[in-house]
Amino acid sequence: WYQRRVREAVVSTQSTGSSGINAEYGEKWAPPLIDNPNYSGVWAPRKIPNPDFFEDKTPFASLLPIAGVGIEMWTMTKDIMFDNIILTDSKATADEWAGESWNKKALIEDLASPKESLIDQWLTYAGENPIMWVLLAAAILVPVILYFLCSGGSQPAGDDAAEVKKTDKSYSR
Repeated sequence: WYQRRVREAVVSTQSTGSSGINAEYGEKWAPPLIDNPNYSGVWAPRKIPNPDFFEDKTPFASLLPIAGVGIEMWTMTKDIMFDNIILTDSKATADEWAGESWNKKALIEDLASPKESLIDQWLTYAGENPIMWVLLAAAILVPVILYFLCSGGSQPAGDDAAEVKKTDKSYSR
């Protein structure tokens, strides 16, 4: 059977020419495949018993009660505070606890914190809205310009005799 296959392959190769495309079928020729007699299935590693394996049948029996929870948090946002943490499945319990502890503490902290002055509030607002700087400049410059335009052009008419006394000029009428 092997020699017959080789002859078929040679004849098939000769009929395809140098391009490898079978003229009869219009597709590239590939030799026929046969089943592998040594195939024994999908390979899997051999399994052996593990002498160091230990399975704890009661994993929580040796644990102590949880006395605290640790939270580590890194943030660049200001004004984040943590005080007490409650873990519960009841919203009513959480609301009651917040009313007894957090609401009172937040009110005390709010009353104790220094208030922002009016100037600080304006500077914060002007930092967020640059048009405020233009309005401030206009509020300062407009009165100053009006003052110089209305009062600086001519000197008031004065007493010529008083001027002569100051400068020792001759006075002729």
